[in-house]
Amino acid sequence: MTSTKGYKKLLLQLTAIILPLFLLMTAAIVWTVYNSTLDGFLEAQNDHIRELAVESVDDCFTFLDDVYTPEEQEWFLSQTETEPFAYDESLTGEELHQLFVYQSSHNDTEGYAWYADMPEDIRRLYLREYFYTIQSRVEDCIKGGDVNRLFLMDLSEKYQGLVMFDYNKEGESRKMGEYYDLDLSNHPVIRDMLGSDSTEIVFEKTTDFPEEGSFYIGYRPIVIGGRTRAVLGLTYRWDDFRETLTGTITKALIIIVGGIVIVLAVLLIFLYRKVVGPATKMQSAVLQYTDDKDSANIVGKMYQIRAKNELGYLADAISDLAMEIDHYTRENVRIAGERERAKKELYEAEVQVMVSQIRPHFVYNTLSSIAILCDIDPKTAKEAAITFAKYLRGNMDALKQKAPVPFETELEHLKNYLYIEKLRFADALNVEYDITTTEFELPILSIQPLVENAVKHGVGMKKYGGTVTIRTVETDTAYEVIVSDDGVGFDPEAPGKDDGRSHVGMENTKKRLMDMCNADIVIESKVGEGTTARVIIPKNHKSS
Repeated sequence: MTSTKGYKKLLLQLTAIILPLFLLMTAAIVWTVYNSTLDGFLEAQNDHIRELAVESVDDCFTFLDDVYTPEEQEWFLSQTETEPFAYDESLTGEELHQLFVYQSSHNDTEGYAWYADMPEDIRRLYLREYFYTIQSRVEDCIKGGDVNRLFLMDLSEKYQGLVMFDYNKEGESRKMGEYYDLDLSNHPVIRDMLGSDSTEIVFEKTTDFPEEGSFYIGYRPIVIGGRTRAVLGLTYRWDDFRETLTGTITKALIIIVGGIVIVLAVLLIFLYRKVVGPATKMQSAVLQYTDDKDSANIVGKMYQIRAKNELGYLADAISDLAMEIDHYTRENVRIAGERERAKKELYEAEVQVMVSQIRPHFVYNTLSSIAILCDIDPKTAKEAAITFAKYLRGNMDALKQKAPVPFETELEHLKNYLYIEKLRFADALNVEYDITTTEFELPILSIQPLVENAVKHGVGMKKYGGTVTIRTVETDTAYEVIVSDDGVGFDPEAPGKDDGRSHVGMENTKKRLMDMCNADIVIESKVGEGTTARVIIPKNHKSS
């Protein structure tokens, strides 16, 4: 039974060490795979968008190609600004004939003059047919791909955000002459275009542009005459990117995590055979030895552990130690007995000092006050009795406490004590608290002697009473508990003067504070003005 328990405990400890490392390693791998996959995926998409943007200009928006002069390019764009027209309707047969006749009769006109001299009615027919053809080409260009939208947007100062062309594969397209809700403060890449003549394609993840939703957009600047005149945008739904990316990462993680699980299982099996098994045998033998002290038996069991590692060396050391224990048992028992007696004597001395703080006259005065209250104010008498019981319980609990306690525990005990003293002094005792920090520890009952002195020998000796203040302060290097009163005070330098204060209790309190918290008490007093006691607890102390 002991062996089984030892095996389970040791295996649990190994798992507790390995599992966090496994999780941390998995998280690091997930993060690395995600970022590398995202970067690689987006870079591949960016290359695709660059190719498509070039193809869109070459095959669809031919007037933006370098074969056209800047004047001709500007002419096409200015038409969309000054007089928008519908480009989603084809010309009728009669309109097509009219346009064909004009073009046939003016095919000898070259360059910008061909556009500039075009009559108004022919110009509108030409632009409608031209942009209708663009729409058809755009539709063919992005029909089979994952592009959600293709648009041409004006970036000139006067018409910034104007729709020059818009094709939305999944919904209603914007009409020429409408405006996008463009705020350049939300689109730094577009803002940077305006101050540059670069034609390099840039990318941006947007929210609610050019419509509601999350999108990934590639922008190709349209530079005419050395300035960015417009921008061609290719829009992709970010959710589609994320879905594709998630699927890729999921597959990668399944492979990675599966491999890690296999490695972890092999490692645990190896640890069991090389560590857990021998360690369990050693644990069982040592536990049995603690019961029967049979050195010969444990030496025989340790001999069976022939592991050529630290466990084997440990088994040999246990055998040697068992033999030495046999030799020195009596001496060790004697020394242990003496130490135990010394420890007990020290403990009893501390108990006496702590219990002495519950003075008989204090108990008598408290019970007398409660007895009087029973007749004149039963409710208060009940509360006082409960508080007094809590106070006594706190003193009794202190006898069991060997380590520093949270300041809140000491503060609660002080409040119970001062509540009881208020029964005696009534309005002659005023208590104020200024607690700004409680995140520290100190020996139990280490502040009470200071408060008791402030009440009894400070404001208690003053004709009309006074105020006791308890404060806490945090500095860069220490926590401070400050107990002050505006009582009669005393002269700290007066030689041999009996000021009535408990010097024995104070010295014991100082010793406990120094031993347990490396803390110090600084007392300042002035006759007729009062006394202040500061307990300074360094932040870098190590509790004993």
